[in-house]
Amino acid sequence: MNIQNRNIFKRMTRSFALLIAIFSMVVFGADRNGAKDRELIIVVDATNHCAVNVVPSNNESNCALLFAVDKNPCKNDPECVCSKKEKYITWQTSNGDEFDIHFTNGSPFKQCAYSAERDGKVRCKIKNQGDYYYEVNVEGCAKNPYDPRIVVQ
Repeated sequence: MNIQNRNIFKRMTRSFALLIAIFSMVVFGADRNGAKDRELIIVVDATNHCAVNVVPSNNESNCALLFAVDKNPCKNDPECVCSKKEKYITWQTSNGDEFDIHFTNGSPFKQCAYSAERDGKVRCKIKNQGDYYYEVNVEGCAKNPYDPRIVVQ
């Protein structure tokens, strides 16, 4: 009976360790696939106060991490960012100018305040899948708005 109890205890211990390992891979592996919250910097030209680029704050193209090479919707678009539902996207300007975001045909967000005061940020939680173009309007820019894109899988 004592040997049987030891064998049962060993099996239970191994099963518990395996369960913890699988749980850890699921929970902590989500960040490895590139599906992280994204922080985007709206690069503003100091002379005319117009957006000239929108780049990830960490200079990382996460579309290559989320999609296979032949299915990457952003492969030829450096101003495109990829994400997943329930993640956040945050924008801020490089110089602290006021700005607003306007989606031209639908939005990946259910509710969001699309404008930021001086030195502010816009932070929105993704709710819808799709491919979305949007406009960035920086306070003081007399030109047409800048138009990057977001792909949500």
